Amino acid sequence: MTPPSLPEKDPSLPEALDAHPLTQGLSTEQKERVSSFSRIRRYRVGQRIVEAQDKGSELFLLLSGSVKVAAEDFAGREITLAVLYPKDFFGEVSLWDNKGRTAAIETLEPSLVVAISGPPLLDLMREFPEIAFRLLSTLSTRLRETDAKLMNMAYGDAYQKIARALIEIYEKEGASENGLPYIRDRFTRQELASLAGVTRETVSRSLGAFVLAGVIRLEKERIVLLSLDRLKKEGQVP
Repeated sequence: MTPPSLPEKDPSLPEALDAHPLTQGLSTEQKERVSSFSRIRRYRVGQRIVEAQDKGSELFLLLSGSVKVAAEDFAGREITLAVLYPKDFFGEVSLWDNKGRTAAIETLEPSLVVAISGPPLLDLMREFPEIAFRLLSTLSTRLRETDAKLMNMAYGDAYQKIARALIEIYEKEGASENGLPYIRDRFTRQELASLAGVTRETVSRSLGAFVLAGVIRLEKERIVLLSLDRLKKEGQVP
């Protein structure tokens, strides 16, 4: 299975800003202003865009590709906190307090981002408060999603957590072939464990149980969801 690739030519900055929900609908003047302190960057697979604890004040808009948000636990083990996709953004925390980054951001596939310099963006927000309200509204939605995810991780058994993780991945990047939905099997079992809030051994055991139950099928480069309804029921997903 061939992973998505980047377009040969970068879009113009106004085109890129029009394509991202956070900056869609800006006036021509606002887009020109944002473009003046922004740039488009390309990243290869496995490249770090942001290092944890580094100082930085750029806001990043993800145009294509996908990235993982990761941190280290007290034992120095990497924990995948989230996976971000096109239309997501990151770097907003340091935008406000100008302190160290709270997590590392690494590409899972070739990715295209718009990097927006923080200080002039804050100046623009003071001049056009509606831009700040748009960012705050999007942050509010993200916080609600995080709260829901924390509740899911706190309650429910391992099978529910793994089912929810698979459904979440499917909703973000799933595809279908011959009427059967599937997701690319591109996450390590440890990454799946981090996303679900369980151990790596639990992931392997749960996936094996889903295979025996005829809910999924594991192939070389994909996980086929043989019964999406049963998987949603197992994860108690509406």
